Amino acid sequence: MKEKQPAMTGRSWRHLSVFWPSIVAGLIGPPDDDDATAVAADGAFVGGHAEVPAGTADAPETEYDDGWVAVDGDDLAVADEPLGALPGPELATTDRYKTVFRDMPVHDAVLELFCKAAALGGRLFGDNVGDTVTLTEADVRTMVAEARTLGVHYLQTLYGRTNTSKVHRVIFHLGDELRDCGNLWEGDTSLNERLHGACKRMYARTNKRGPGVSLQMMRCEQTQAQVLGEIAQAEEAGGDSAVAAGAATSADPPAQTNDLASSMRGERAAVGELLARPELRAFAETLASGGVAWVTVAKTMRIVARFEWGAAGEMQYVRATKSFWGKPWHSYVRYHVAGGEVRWGCSALILRSLGRQQRHCVVVQRLRRVAARPACVLSRYGCVRLAWDFSSLGDDYPALELVDADQILRLEDVQVDWQDLADRHGMRAMPSTVESTATERRASRFFTNVFYPWTSRALFPAL
Repeated sequence: MKEKQPAMTGRSWRHLSVFWPSIVAGLIGPPDDDDATAVAADGAFVGGHAEVPAGTADAPETEYDDGWVAVDGDDLAVADEPLGALPGPELATTDRYKTVFRDMPVHDAVLELFCKAAALGGRLFGDNVGDTVTLTEADVRTMVAEARTLGVHYLQTLYGRTNTSKVHRVIFHLGDELRDCGNLWEGDTSLNERLHGACKRMYARTNKRGPGVSLQMMRCEQTQAQVLGEIAQAEEAGGDSAVAAGAATSADPPAQTNDLASSMRGERAAVGELLARPELRAFAETLASGGVAWVTVAKTMRIVARFEWGAAGEMQYVRATKSFWGKPWHSYVRYHVAGGEVRWGCSALILRSLGRQQRHCVVVQRLRRVAARPACVLSRYGCVRLAWDFSSLGDDYPALELVDADQILRLEDVQVDWQDLADRHGMRAMPSTVESTATERRASRFFTNVFYPWTSRALFPAL
């Protein structure tokens, strides 16, 4: 008997989907064995419907075809199909592939598929847009067209027949779902999945134990009475909690970083200690030359994020520490400097003061924008390619910049350019396994993750 694997549903799927493109970019490439090639046939079925060329009337027999295939000698069986195999280089020679992807390499076509899926998911859940409440007919039509491109053209061209109910619903029923419900809030099933635990515990106390049905029913009734009693007690105490909640939310949240209450909590560190850290030596030398003997260092700093797409500001936490629950955490930030120029950097040190001068700021290792690779799929979807910024050719570490808290626009999700890393160190290379040298730091490349949902449509909107 096969062991049951946990299903990826709800919020876990949402978290993974935004990282698909960056992961796939470093993993997908031409296979070593051409025998594993999976070539899609022209006119293959997707989700129970046949792809009909433009301008051709749908035939009655294909319009309602559910995709089931008859097997000789067994009227109830369905033919097995080799689904899930990675597409091989021979796929690029087929007419269908040339029509859909033209001269794009197969590994870039696979990356295009995952980028399209992540972008469509972001549209469905209202990621990184100014207005998450309004959904127009034009928006619905755009998402329906993208879903059809994803499922019909991309998916079946790369992986052949894909007869699944989920693909079918996305391609042919997404528009109706959006028009009827107006949202996809039910797409996150995390709460429902968690509530299953109570039902499973009740099941374990009844069907799994006890000498007879009567005792099973008594135990089930006791459990139900206990649950109802706890709900009644919660409702009786709900008045005071509702008043407390209203009082807590009556005050307007901070609109900008300067409105946040300042804290001087931190640890004092001598400038000499910073001089011992090679990546911070240039900053420490500047402090020493200015007569600053010590600083106050913290692990976390709060900011009110400012989103370029016009969404309301939210509280975010910038971190710079070697141990946050046992692991290092250095946040990437997007900030602006004099003149309005937008830059990126990695937080190396968070400061509460420079000597006795109170100052909430971050020492960042600067990143610079670099040219994208020719025909780069990630760049076409809006991901920005970055590299460490060095002050001079002889420096071993990136340039440092002191950024005040109110200069930070928001956090940024930055991913390793996995394709570049694999090209230089092999497919099994990881950032943690590559020696951190000056040469490696100069060669390293990164991408901003445009698919990361910094703001999304509320899953439980107030009525």
